[in-house]
Amino acid sequence: MITVLRRAPASSLLAGTVLLALTACTGLEEASAAGVADGDLVSEAADRVAAAERENWTAVYRLAGGRTGLVARSRDPGRAVYVFPAGRLIHTPAARIRCTTEIPTRTSPADGGDGSGAVCTATSPAAEEPDDVPASTGMISPAAILDMLEAAAIDPTVAVTSRETTIAGRFASCLRLGGVGPAPTSDFDVCVTVDGTIAAFTGTVSGTPVEMMLTEFRTATDDRDFAIPANARFVDHRPD
Repeated sequence: MITVLRRAPASSLLAGTVLLALTACTGLEEASAAGVADGDLVSEAADRVAAAERENWTAVYRLAGGRTGLVARSRDPGRAVYVFPAGRLIHTPAARIRCTTEIPTRTSPADGGDGSGAVCTATSPAAEEPDDVPASTGMISPAAILDMLEAAAIDPTVAVTSRETTIAGRFASCLRLGGVGPAPTSDFDVCVTVDGTIAAFTGTVSGTPVEMMLTEFRTATDDRDFAIPANARFVDHRPD
């Protein structure tokens, strides 16, 4: 028995080639669309955080181990403070003040401890100096998170998973990001409220685990948060 192999018509081969090409293009377009959608989510979160940097607010956080931290920003005068279990960082146009060995003990760090044993050192602020909050404090600044979000927003290879939740009674959009670089951490989770407040952050920053969960928020600041502890020793290293 002789089997005759018939050559497929050129039109059929062409149709098959076109179909394969269209399928491949569709896959690329879907992947590209997914990347754009993920980038939009990250960009939106970054825009919210950037806008909040220009407002007045105070946020209290539960840190790893159940400790308490506080972040406050004031628009006029422009200043920021980070209060954590081992001290505080105060950033103003006139000085950068770092206080150590202050142990807050109450709900608001501004109300806890008398500053006994604390040493506060003032240095001159550099122009456009970023918020220098080391991970060893158990915290990370919104400015540092903003930098990481902006890096992730323009990198189509970053893995993004999103969800919505409520934290401290405030609606928040949460993102799990993987493969972000260059950044202090390549994988982290962050939740941002509608008004740009960091509602939660989890990640290993420069080798140090950092966990922050918002517990209290108010659209006002307290001058006591920006002051050095009453009984602290003050060292001024600014030039005369």
